[in-house]
Amino acid sequence: MGNAGIAANDGDALLYNPGMLNGARGMAVSMQRYGSFGTAGAFGTATQVGVLNVGVGAQFVDWRAPSGTAWGDAVRPGATRLADSGGVAASSSAFTFGVARVVKGGLRLGANVKYAEDRVGSQHDGTFAFDLGFTMPLGPANLAFTAQNLGPGLNIGGVNGMLPRRIGIGYGGGLYSLYEHFDVGAQMQLTLEGNSFVRPAGGVELGYVPIEGVAVVMRSGLRLPREKDESLVTGGLGLTLDRISVDYALEPFRGGRPASHRIGLRIK
Repeated sequence: MGNAGIAANDGDALLYNPGMLNGARGMAVSMQRYGSFGTAGAFGTATQVGVLNVGVGAQFVDWRAPSGTAWGDAVRPGATRLADSGGVAASSSAFTFGVARVVKGGLRLGANVKYAEDRVGSQHDGTFAFDLGFTMPLGPANLAFTAQNLGPGLNIGGVNGMLPRRIGIGYGGGLYSLYEHFDVGAQMQLTLEGNSFVRPAGGVELGYVPIEGVAVVMRSGLRLPREKDESLVTGGLGLTLDRISVDYALEPFRGGRPASHRIGLRIK
């Protein structure tokens, strides 16, 4: 759905917005391949502990950096290069712990603390960072705000680099009953990435529910490409059987690069 998740409430909600922990339950895990050389993954789980909602998450990406390229130049191009072959093993990882609580008036506040690390060849550096977020019911869905990756940057090979900071506002929810056996949901968001790039993104999902507890969901998303080889459109499918959902997502790329495929499992 164009990676629009600021107002999502799956088990990995804290990876998008710690404020959404208040509506999240269960577990979500996913794996994504970028051609033959790049692999990304994510895990998140959320539960209630007394008056608090608590979440734990992890993210990683493993790829090949170009030989002889400084760390800052190697990571700057972003996801479109993850499918390219390089001579140096590289990886990024982040481990996140979040807490959230509902306060007066239905306002839901949340905060994450995370440890993030980059590795390029034999060099590496890590740092702690923070996320803040809140959500509130507005009409049939949720209005959400988040500020992510607040903290000091990294230094690898004498090169300083900022964390990928993101500030965003979003609105969304679902699935909601549309007509007889059909449900619909939507997400939309506007984010400021880094210091200057403003990215609108959003997606819709249409679910077919032949019997209670079974749903087939079709998803489509749009986002403003940040890199020249990014695609405007994303898409996917999902199958839900009671509390278990299996999801597939497709992220096309231009410039002759192969499309990226992601598969995920959610348990609520």
